[in-house]
Amino acid sequence: MIRTTYRGREVKVLAARGKPFHRKLVINGYTIHHGWQGDDAQGLDWFRLIIDKIENSGGAGMVAMLIPGQYTEPHWYEPGAIDINPAGHATQPGGVCMCSRCVIDDPCGGKARYAPLAPDACRYCHQGPDGHKHDVDFLNPHRYTEPTEVQRIGRQAAADRISQLDEDGDEATCDAIYPEQVRGYLGRPHCLYFADHRDAHDPDFHYDHRGFRWPRKAA
Repeated sequence: MIRTTYRGREVKVLAARGKPFHRKLVINGYTIHHGWQGDDAQGLDWFRLIIDKIENSGGAGMVAMLIPGQYTEPHWYEPGAIDINPAGHATQPGGVCMCSRCVIDDPCGGKARYAPLAPDACRYCHQGPDGHKHDVDFLNPHRYTEPTEVQRIGRQAAADRISQLDEDGDEATCDAIYPEQVRGYLGRPHCLYFADHRDAHDPDFHYDHRGFRWPRKAA
């Protein structure tokens, strides 16, 4: 049996009952596998590999865009260092999820996907202390919990960035268009960032609203 912490996540590798060559894998209290084949050390190495892959792919909110359909769940991340959006996906504090589900459901942020989150919102949802018990999702009932300092700082920084972008008014956006047709698109992808890419997660790439990316040539 192994119990340890890796990059802020609590991980456990336990013997599977009645299966001497299988292991039960648990991260932040959530069971990933009941019968993973391997020994304790191999199970820990698997956790390290996945966690490194998540962090190296952009972390909460961005990883699912680069690794489609995977690792949106909050249990994959350090508790208290993320926010959880209404779809139940992990994001950076004050950030958004760029997975295809969240982007396609709300391509232009019309459902407040880009609205700044109040720094004192609940640790586990977007609701503030006033009226929390009446408005919280009935599928995931919980009491209002004070956010962590990491969440407060991240949310305030995100709100400040959005405020700055609002002050820019009608500033020109990036006019990059991918030079080829992409399967599943009616037209060619257009970049969604400002012309100088100051709002980009990675300024060396263009991104369209569905997360498709291509290299950017510096001006």
